[in-house]
Amino acid sequence: MERVTDLSTGATITSDQLLAIDPDRYQKIRRNAAAARREGAAAYVCEQCGHGVYAPKEARTCLPYWRHHKGAPTTCPWWTGDPATVDQRSAAQFQGAQESPLHSWLKHQVGEILAIDPATEAGSIHIDEYLRGETGHRRPDVRAINNGRSLALEIQLSSTQLPIIDSREHFYGREGYHLVWLTWKFQPVPRRLLLTAFLDIFYSHNKNLFSLDEQVLAQSREEGRFLVRCHWEDGRDWRSAIFALSDLQWPASGLPYAVAPWNVDYLRRWREAVVEGHLPWQARQDLLQELVERVALTGVEPRDLDTLQIPVLVSLILSLELRQPVATKQSNLVEMLNTFFSNSEERHKFAGLIRRVAGATDQLAALQKPSVARKLRASLTSPQITQGSVEGRIVHALFPDILMRSAA
Repeated sequence: MERVTDLSTGATITSDQLLAIDPDRYQKIRRNAAAARREGAAAYVCEQCGHGVYAPKEARTCLPYWRHHKGAPTTCPWWTGDPATVDQRSAAQFQGAQESPLHSWLKHQVGEILAIDPATEAGSIHIDEYLRGETGHRRPDVRAINNGRSLALEIQLSSTQLPIIDSREHFYGREGYHLVWLTWKFQPVPRRLLLTAFLDIFYSHNKNLFSLDEQVLAQSREEGRFLVRCHWEDGRDWRSAIFALSDLQWPASGLPYAVAPWNVDYLRRWREAVVEGHLPWQARQDLLQELVERVALTGVEPRDLDTLQIPVLVSLILSLELRQPVATKQSNLVEMLNTFFSNSEERHKFAGLIRRVAGATDQLAALQKPSVARKLRASLTSPQITQGSVEGRIVHALFPDILMRSAA
């Protein structure tokens, strides 16, 4: 299939563009397609026949490609046959068996260790039993209440279709359960070689992957609490450490994680460094120096980032994301935007970027205020930053999720 249309924007995405896309953006495409399919719709369609498509990876090369969902017209010149359904693939996974012996054994190991964890509520452990909620039902491998949280633990050993992963995450979230995906003896490999299902749950857990192994099980029994091994990426290398459930971060929405990606931790420290509405000089210099090193800005000094208006840009994007002013004494976003575009012509180059960020963070109303809208229109007549510029590289490193949403 050569070309598809993104129904959210009307843009064409060619097969060559899909092959060249960065891993985070590719994952966004996969998630968009799965979420739309769950609702009986399509996020992307074939430009020949208009039928819904998705983007799996070819098993031999691990490269992504466009493929029709089941039911596409056979007259489409790009039709290559119906894919197996999710149920068919699941049935074939263990040659017709419901689960592997290892999967069954692990469920009971998880249940036994949860039972000796004093943070687990007595009588709350259920293994392989249906959870019936207001929006349907699922049968998690193990569920329990630990530290006052309703948990669903799902063991992932092999390939599973993203629609299954997506539907479970969606269901448990609606029913007020925190989902934890667990693997067994995970062996880190370069991301391009990672099993697709593991990559999907890696993204679900904020780029963490939780695993069990003999050492973790033994240590859990010795300490009398449920432990997991967390794997995460540090640059091109994998790191791992053992964490208790109580050590994890449990966001109100989304799945738990142990180690925040670098950019998330960096922006947290940026916010925490603010004193009385501004970043103290030394804290700002330290943060800018770290930014230079992390983004590999050869020949750039922290003072150069001040000249490029990076500190005020980062604070403004954070403010739009958090819906409240950061690192300023101004009381609201409209005041902040007016000041941003008024104080220096050097900031006019960010107008297109700020418009994208406002759209991705549902803050377009602030840009539509007459005072801001006039300044934005005038600023858009100036040359704008590019993705490959120093400013563009910094924004991409710090706010990849926002940029993905703005491009979706």
